Amino acid sequence: MRRQLLVLLPFLLALSACTGTTGSQPGGPVTPSSIPIDIGPSAQVTGNTMPTGIVVDGKELVLFFWMASNVPVFAQAVRDTSTGAVSEDVGMCRGGTGAESQPPFLGLQQCVASDGSLIEFGAFRGEAARVTSEAEGTITEAFFARWNKDTITVFWLRRHGKPAPAAIFYPDRGETSPGPAEQYPLVTVYSTKGKAIASARIRPGMAEQKGG
Repeated sequence: MRRQLLVLLPFLLALSACTGTTGSQPGGPVTPSSIPIDIGPSAQVTGNTMPTGIVVDGKELVLFFWMASNVPVFAQAVRDTSTGAVSEDVGMCRGGTGAESQPPFLGLQQCVASDGSLIEFGAFRGEAARVTSEAEGTITEAFFARWNKDTITVFWLRRHGKPAPAAIFYPDRGETSPGPAEQYPLVTVYSTKGKAIASARIRPGMAEQKGG
């Protein structure tokens, strides 16, 4: 039996390498140290802010919420790692795409960073034990943290791969439409029992051109 296992082991390892879809990036629950953010008197930042540890060209992505008519609005900023200054100018992104509103998600976005990496982040109304993004056959684990003003989970990750395609404008129909769903990253949230409780793609919605 032992000899058979030793013979099978290289085959099983090779099979695992071929069929495994989990990326090497770590992930899981974290507790970032909140930092102050001031975006002006018209938008009051509420609750804990979440520095993500994702740094591009000396700028760290920070996620937070501000309130509009008692409704939390998901937003992002950057913190200069050398000075600590916080700005709403997310200059680390040279492109990217967002998804249309897909409850229970409060936001889903992909940023194409200036170094070519892909930064994906969002928020989910509910508790989460695991959050992943699946694209091109690879699953990447996200980091996530709880917003302290409501049952909302904020998540983020950084990976390498092909950016999600932009929506295409069709002049004959006068509308902008995304490509097939399978071309876009699939974000999935799991419960403590390992059950998928919500999923959505980082895929822009359709838009109709207005006016003449």
